[in-house]
Amino acid sequence: MNIDLQQLQNTYASKLGALEANNTLQEVQIDQLTKENADLKKQLEDLKADSAKED
Repeated sequence: MNIDLQQLQNTYASKLGALEANNTLQEVQIDQLTKENADLKKQLEDLKADSAKED
């Protein structure tokens, strides 16, 4: 069996790079969703407060 170690290493590095890039993207998306969630919670609290004032 003749295994091209350079090709194997390149393939591994490429897959590892793709996984790291995907992980970074997911971290950014989580940060964005966390901020959006906080904004929506604040909007909900503001709406509840406005509704309570009207009652």
